[in-house]
Amino acid sequence: MKNKKRLLAVVTTLTMAIACVPAFAADASSFKDVDTAAYYCEDVSFVVEKGYMSGASEDTFAPEATVSGKTAVEVIYRLAGQAKADKGAVEWAAANGIVDEAFDSDADVTREQLAVLLCRYAKLAGCDVASDTDLSVFADADKVYAVAAMKWACGNGIICGSDGMLLPGATATRAQLAAVVHRFAELLSKPVVKEVTVASTSREGAQIPAYITLPADYTEGTVYPLVVLCHGHGGNHSEWGGFDKITNGLAEKGMIAVTMDYPGCGASTESFQLNTLTNMKADTLDVISYMLDTYKLDKDNVGIFGYSMGGRIALELIAEGKFNFAAVELVAPAEDTQDLKNLFGGAEAWETMKAEANEKGFTVFTTIYGQVQELSAAWFADIESYDGDIAEKAAANYKGDSLVIYATNDEAVSPSVSAAVAEIMGSEVLNTYADGHSYSFYGSDPHTISTTNDGSINFFTKELVK
Repeated sequence: MKNKKRLLAVVTTLTMAIACVPAFAADASSFKDVDTAAYYCEDVSFVVEKGYMSGASEDTFAPEATVSGKTAVEVIYRLAGQAKADKGAVEWAAANGIVDEAFDSDADVTREQLAVLLCRYAKLAGCDVASDTDLSVFADADKVYAVAAMKWACGNGIICGSDGMLLPGATATRAQLAAVVHRFAELLSKPVVKEVTVASTSREGAQIPAYITLPADYTEGTVYPLVVLCHGHGGNHSEWGGFDKITNGLAEKGMIAVTMDYPGCGASTESFQLNTLTNMKADTLDVISYMLDTYKLDKDNVGIFGYSMGGRIALELIAEGKFNFAAVELVAPAEDTQDLKNLFGGAEAWETMKAEANEKGFTVFTTIYGQVQELSAAWFADIESYDGDIAEKAAANYKGDSLVIYATNDEAVSPSVSAAVAEIMGSEVLNTYADGHSYSFYGSDPHTISTTNDGSINFFTKELVK
């Protein structure tokens, strides 16, 4: 989940009544006037297969024909799953504020009017339609009158410019209608992301930034599995967007995923000096408690994912019996204290920094990635509280299935450490051969990305989805 405003959607059904399935061709290839190389070819197939639009005849779609207001509203009416309702499309749209008294059902619809109609329906469906998209990048931005709607449409990729122009007043064609409806439907089918703050029980007044990814069809009456993801040392809730593929994938498989920013990371307003294992473990438990109190979850069906230092957090929580997890995944877990010291310059440098932290309260350290951190005396004490036996203690408390993923050229957490943790925990192992400590979060190797993302999603689906 990237650190930017995301769409918050309560998605209505996109299904159609059988009676509304078009009588004409089933996909774009059946229309003799649809070029298979045209930008709208897949869009036409989508809207026809879904029943949102039909052909102009049995073998034509008329992609360049104009669109009337009535036609546009009828398509949105079907998109909303209202085809079996007593009201007609225009009457339904008027009753729900999608059209007003100035609406002319017989007049051709412009590109801008399409943006307005879809934006109003999005708001009706519970979506956050606020957008700060900059329209000034388009040469004709001054021609836009419905600025808020057009910002929303452009910001979400529903309406795109042409040669640097928005062409807001241009008459929309059937091909363009198919394209924007397809993009809008895909937007509605995406997982819903909510940003919340959770009160810390260990630090008075502290708020933990948390990010919840819900299935697109989330309903309050359904019981869901939960996966909590713990980021690495100095990272943030999404590992700068790297976790997004996993959290979205989990949601698409029917799970709720939650991530958080630990002290001094991401949106946290606390000092990095509070970034200790004690605090991070407490924050993880606070967020889990919040999720169990707020959502209808099965407390016996909660999984945990930990990357690097996040893997150590997961292992320590299990070793200390703080929560009974149903599934555990560790990606290059920073379990071994002696190995971890190498990442901080070696044993001698470690002792020097620790001494300074004990004397002054913290020491300044620059990571191999260029990040400047203030490591507290408590941080060093927490790391040294375990002496190479975290995995053994975790294994004694956890008898469920687990997965360990690591790269054979990891330069931050030695591959031998990951392999040893996997052996002790009796874990399934997935190896990748490239991108060092980057995995799918920072790296670019396709094999590594597939191994990490697909492996994680498949593991939790197998373990938690009943």
